[in-house]
Amino acid sequence: MIFRVRGEHIFLGLYTIFKMKKYRYIFIYFVLLPLIFISGCEQLTEDFNRPEYNNPLKIGVVGDVSVLREQVENMFFGAQLAGEEINNVGGIEINGESFEVELVFCNSGGDPAKGVEVCQELKNKGVDFIIGPTFSSVAVEMANFCIENEMLMMTYSTTTPELTYLNDNNLIWRTCPSDASFGNVSAMYSYDSLKVRNAAVLYRNDRFGQGLSEIIENMFVEKGGRVWSNVSFPGDQVDLSSYSFNFELNTIFSNPIDILFIVCFNSEIAAITNRIYNNAYYQQLDKKPLLFVNDGVLAEEIITNGNPELLETIYGITSVNEENTNYNTYKNNYINRFGFMPATYSEAAYDAVYSLAYAIMESESLNPIEVAPHIWQISGSQMGQYSEVVIINVNEFDIGKNLILKGDPINYEGATGSLDFDEYGDPFPKMVIWKINNNQYTELTHYLK
Repeated sequence: MIFRVRGEHIFLGLYTIFKMKKYRYIFIYFVLLPLIFISGCEQLTEDFNRPEYNNPLKIGVVGDVSVLREQVENMFFGAQLAGEEINNVGGIEINGESFEVELVFCNSGGDPAKGVEVCQELKNKGVDFIIGPTFSSVAVEMANFCIENEMLMMTYSTTTPELTYLNDNNLIWRTCPSDASFGNVSAMYSYDSLKVRNAAVLYRNDRFGQGLSEIIENMFVEKGGRVWSNVSFPGDQVDLSSYSFNFELNTIFSNPIDILFIVCFNSEIAAITNRIYNNAYYQQLDKKPLLFVNDGVLAEEIITNGNPELLETIYGITSVNEENTNYNTYKNNYINRFGFMPATYSEAAYDAVYSLAYAIMESESLNPIEVAPHIWQISGSQMGQYSEVVIINVNEFDIGKNLILKGDPINYEGATGSLDFDEYGDPFPKMVIWKINNNQYTELTHYLK
């Protein structure tokens, strides 16, 4: 897959995968040509082996490519895989008319204003359904635009709780859990199971980091613990590969803490662990504190690039686990299609495409207001009103499609697991607490709704 940027062909890159042990991989990313993205949709379009769509139903796929390029492109591939699977079995059918899914890839550039601009571009093109964006710092403004213009937005990695309580007329959804879920479970597990009582929080200074750090602190204090310091680092404003973190870490480790919650991006965790290990205050501690990382930070990244002296102290939380049969099916299909492992949240982008496709078919409409209530129905969120519901798994669109055409209810169980959406359009899948043992990712316990 290549994206065209104002006529210039850009290779997304290639992963060489070396299997270390069961389920563990090292990624080596080769950038074949320099990539300069211009925000917007006109300049960011799929261009390699581009199919001719028959009666296309266009869905915008928005991501902050120019900020977190490698991971966002990987998420885009998840959406692409879903679109291809749907089209391979005849596409979507509405009132006897067949449509093929055409995904319009757009770059919101990590900028709320640019995100709104992208929404306007899509609206001008007659696109009323949006999957994305990547960042919480962009999503709220995009959501407000979509609400005002009756567009349906389903984000795959935006976890800010602000989206939950918007007066959205059921137009704002997500296939990833809210930070309210992740933050509360992280704090509760640390207090109840790890038996820690004194904590600090280090977070990236943006809407995502501010929101999640506040949730963690509030729950930890509510449980009876103490948060000695809640310290931010600049994030996108500096080059973290050369940023010292001295002020932040000196503040944190000058207090008697048992655990440090780290709220950051996956691309930042390696630098942070190395700065922690090299910090003089940390080295002077007789008992080193545990580290707890947020969802989206991968054990593989820490094992491969993080400081090896800290590995055994690190815990984390995720909504993806190897016991999820549908995730494993998705992962294998993804590898077979693209040749490398899927990144975190790519499975959520995949599920967003399927959720919209099933809901559009069941509603027999292309009006977002009419489609929205059917997202609850096709995901099993309203199973109580039916005597029998057929579970539809990953890559079973032909089965789900035929059942919907017959008027039978379905329950789509996706790559992320159960998409049991609550009244606000937020899912609550199984969440997994993990740690690193002997250089390996180890699942400790699961949390269910």
